[in-house]
Amino acid sequence: MNVHWNFKPSWVIRFVVLALTAPLMKSRCVCAGEAADGSLTRIPIGLAYASDAVNTGVFRVSAVQSAGNRQFVIYYAPEGNVVVGERELPGDKWDLAVQSFKGNVRDAHNVAVLGISADGLLHVSYDHHDNPLHYRVSRKPYDIHSFGEEQAMTGRDEGRVTYPQFLSAPDGTLYFFYRDGASGNGSLCMNRYDVKSNSWQAIQHPLIDGQGKRNPYWWRPSIGADGTIYIGWCWRDTPNAATNHDLCFTRSKDGGRTWLRSDGQAQTLPITLENAEVVDPIPTGSNLINQCSSAVDAQGHCHLVEYFNDADGVPQYFDEWFDGGKWHKSQVSHRTGKFSLSGGGALAIPISRPEIAIARGGTAYVISRDAEVGGGIRIYEASAPYETWQATDVTHDDLGNWEPAYDLARLRDSDVLSLFVLPVVQGNHEQTTNFGPHEAAILEFPIK
Repeated sequence: MNVHWNFKPSWVIRFVVLALTAPLMKSRCVCAGEAADGSLTRIPIGLAYASDAVNTGVFRVSAVQSAGNRQFVIYYAPEGNVVVGERELPGDKWDLAVQSFKGNVRDAHNVAVLGISADGLLHVSYDHHDNPLHYRVSRKPYDIHSFGEEQAMTGRDEGRVTYPQFLSAPDGTLYFFYRDGASGNGSLCMNRYDVKSNSWQAIQHPLIDGQGKRNPYWWRPSIGADGTIYIGWCWRDTPNAATNHDLCFTRSKDGGRTWLRSDGQAQTLPITLENAEVVDPIPTGSNLINQCSSAVDAQGHCHLVEYFNDADGVPQYFDEWFDGGKWHKSQVSHRTGKFSLSGGGALAIPISRPEIAIARGGTAYVISRDAEVGGGIRIYEASAPYETWQATDVTHDDLGNWEPAYDLARLRDSDVLSLFVLPVVQGNHEQTTNFGPHEAAILEFPIK
């Protein structure tokens, strides 16, 4: 197998890309490399499970997370053990701690996630698909080798957990979001970690209530510089992905205790289908994908990104953002290939769910993977008013069914996009494949 540097200039993003030229179904290595101008670095981590998308679901959110001059990563080893790694920034040497606890890696829902509280403790949650909470915390600050036994968080609504997500606010406050229930019948719950008492508090159980008839699939929450929490979501009426509908929105200025609509009016809690603010009334059967992402720009404007059909029935990425007075919608991509979201379980989809990153200067970047253009990392870039987007193919290696996750704190503090990258192959309707272990890596570069 050959590994070589391949240069693709662009006025949008100018850096050297590392191209992996081996066919997708052959074993690959990922080599460390840095462009001459230092603009891009690819840092290998270690071998990871890759026979489905459990290590790369976009809803992992905190797959990679930094605190101060340290960056941490979490994923499953080939044998299913949880691995937590640490490196000093900007170094390229990882200390990897293979934990004794495992997850059912044959189910792509059962992701492993990491959170860091303001007291430096590391929090991990893993192995969930409508089953009891699996949660551990380190005994010492920033210590990847000292995780204790499994324990409860709040003891409330922890019997049917899916999609655990840790999210840190700029002031260090750590939140935990998860689904209580099942696809087509579930609710969104929210906890907050209290450093003084070294304990979790149930803030909203539930915040968004499916009422036993549906469930909300929320976009990655985002938190502004002032601590305001923003959440978008769609509803699903049954386990069939074709029943996704309606893009909705809410925000909180007080740590999740009360919630507002975009016009500043109080939002009734819990939020239900009947009282939710609908940003975009997208009907069922529109190929609306669930569990996408959000971001907040320096002016406090929230962006929600997702994909659904254009007027010709082709799934496209869209950015919907609120300027303080009204919502705007722009089409990010101009794809030509059609496909259909249908059925339950993890699906083998030709495009990834999108992530969005917004630099401190205001430029927005939508991060994706699209088999139509080779299956590498494609980034769309736009500046305010976010109407015209230009695409750049960052890598040309086929990543299979990879979806993006990046270090939110590193972006916020340094304007560095630090992506967790791993080629994976997902079978349709929760099937695994014979795609063997591959090397995970961090791909990072500055944005502005």
